Amino acid sequence: MISCRVSGIKTEFHLSYFLLVAVICIFGHCILAVASTGFSFLHELAHAAAAKKLGYTPEKISAGLFGGVLHLRESVIKPKDQLIIHLAGPLFNIVCATGLYSLSMFFPQPWIMELTMANLILGLFNLMPFYPLDGGKLMNLYLAFFFGFRRAEQVSKIFSRLFSLFLFLLGIYLVKYNLANLLVSALGINLAIAERDDNSFLFYKLTKNIEVGSAGREPKIRVCRNDESALKILESYKPQENRLFTVVNYKGSYKGQLTEEDVLSGIYDCGIYADFDRLLHWKRNRNRKVE
Repeated sequence: MISCRVSGIKTEFHLSYFLLVAVICIFGHCILAVASTGFSFLHELAHAAAAKKLGYTPEKISAGLFGGVLHLRESVIKPKDQLIIHLAGPLFNIVCATGLYSLSMFFPQPWIMELTMANLILGLFNLMPFYPLDGGKLMNLYLAFFFGFRRAEQVSKIFSRLFSLFLFLLGIYLVKYNLANLLVSALGINLAIAERDDNSFLFYKLTKNIEVGSAGREPKIRVCRNDESALKILESYKPQENRLFTVVNYKGSYKGQLTEEDVLSGIYDCGIYADFDRLLHWKRNRNRKVE
């Protein structure tokens, strides 16, 4: 993974981001490959620019196979602002496609048409109503008016997972016609992974709200994910501060709570590589023995 800052935003480029370029170039579409990955990243910057304009804080951009994902620090975003932010990326690509197509009318060059197609595909594909594509997030907003946000998200993700499975199986079937069709299967896998990563980041946003203390004071509550190494968390804080560790899963659901003494004793009994799930289990067993 390559990490850097672009326009003040932490950006992570996974190796798969460059792998896609190489694979498409092998099949003779170098301009389309480079244009797709480049404009895909600009697509995420368009989301970030819209979010900044509306007063939100872009936390990071994760760029991987078939595109990127923008993560915002805020856990609550107004529905109207969500609409604008989600539309910003696809509209950027469609505007670019329109401008490039107009340019090709005066300068009919093949490379201009490839840039046009790259933007048109990115814009229209991202508007498909499947999570975590922009169209899927827009569909969430629409369904929320009828079912509420929780139920809308559940319905949307069920259909999205079925769509990811369909793409995976379609690519496997089509590979007998052309090996390049494996990219369709890879797209299905990527959408499933992107959905999981997006859910995982909810954990971070939820914990920020819990951990914020009074201005100028270090918070005493530390929110930890259940699969995190307890020792790694402790090493980032000064010891003996009577810190309270609230444990949640990657969706932000509450799993339990541990005192600093619990964590230190648990590491002693369970080993230095114990995660918080293991420590919660250890604490429950210890309490049963005491009773």
